Formats: sequence, structure tokens, C-alpha cells
Amino acid sequence: MHTTKEAAAALDISPSTLSKYVMALEGAGFRFETGKRNARLFDENEMATLRQMIDTAAAQNIPPGQAANAIGQNAYLSLIEERLSAIEQRQDHLMHLYEDLSSKLARLPVHHIPDYSPPSFLFLPRRKAGFLSFLSK
Repeated sequence: MHTTKEAAAALDISPSTLSKYVMALEGAGFRFETGKRNARLFDENEMATLRQMIDTAAAQNIPPGQAANAIGQNAYLSLIEERLSAIEQRQDHLMHLYEDLSSKLARLPVHHIPDYSPPSFLFLPRRKAGFLSFLSK
């Protein structure tokens, strides 16, 4: 974890510029960890995001806020793609389990599959308890 001064030195910018960049990224939906007295702390992923924002702003000659929005949109889209991919993988796994179970059930002899009928006590009339039984008399 890097403090604001360490992160600014590593990115070769001033701490006040770093604060502006961080505010732009927070406006785009990013969240940074804070330490004692709400001082921001930066891990390697956050440092990479800041470098990407600085490089995008310089390469496209746009303000940092627009670069932060572009990075935020790309991060959001990649997150959605990752989640969709995970859902598709789970769906494939469930379909495989279903097909496996179906084939196993199809191989069972019919006389081994029990005929389920609910227990008879489920159909007994329920007694009215307490005050309700008094009212029904």
C-alpha cells in the first residue's frame, strides 16, 4: 500500500494533482481504500488504474475527468463480461449435471424407482387449538 505522497512520487505528479485524478476516478465510480484519518491508500491495482488514466489523458489529449469516465466505462463493461462468462460456465456445468442425472435415471430399471405417495397423516383433519376449538362448540 502506498500513501498519497508515495503514489504521487511513483506516478511523477504532485500530490494535489493526484488528488484531482483520484476525485475524477471516484466520480467515475472507482473506490479507493482509506487508512487512518481518511488518508487514501493505493495498492498496485489502483496505481495501475491511475497510470492508465494519465496515459489515456495524455495520448488522447483529453482532460483527466474524461479519461476517468472512459476507464470507468471500460472497467464496468469488462466486469459485466466477466460476470456473464461466469454465468455461462455455471449454466454449462448445470446442463452437464442434468444430462448426467437424466442418463443415470434412464438406465434404472422401472421397478427400482419407488412410487411416491405422501404419508397418510398429511391428510388427517387438523384439530382446532385453544380458543378456536372453544368457538366451534
